[in-house]
Amino acid sequence: MPLTINLKPGEKIIVNGAVIQNADHSARLIFHNEASLLRQKDIIPEESANTPARRVYFAVQCQYLFPDKADIHLPLIHRFLQEFVQAAPSTYDLVKKIAEEVDAGQLYQALKSARQLLAREQEILNAVTGQGIRADADSRQSGAQ
Repeated sequence: MPLTINLKPGEKIIVNGAVIQNADHSARLIFHNEASLLRQKDIIPEESANTPARRVYFAVQCQYLFPDKADIHLPLIHRFLQEFVQAAPSTYDLVKKIAEEVDAGQLYQALKSARQLLAREQEILNAVTGQGIRADADSRQSGAQ
């Protein structure tokens, strides 16, 4: 069954490593065979891979788009996953799932799971930031009394 992608004016898509940008009008692309593709909204540029989960996503994204560079990307993916789970052990099951998907060659599914890792990282950061703010406010109230 063909895959249909609707592109907005100016929207980019990567197909088998080639960056394609839509021109001035909406466009509908129909893919009749398998291709590695990512829409602009699903792409993390290298300069934005600035958190542990974003590094995982970026490495999986590179492996998905450029499978001929597996000797570079696969070791990075596994290293970044290991570092992430060491820093956040509560993510073990999700990290294991991503590693299994990568090892099975299910890279698009691994990207979807890596999106979950991005969300989990944000939850962790929000919790830490929120605790830090509350603890600081509590200590100031105690000191004022």
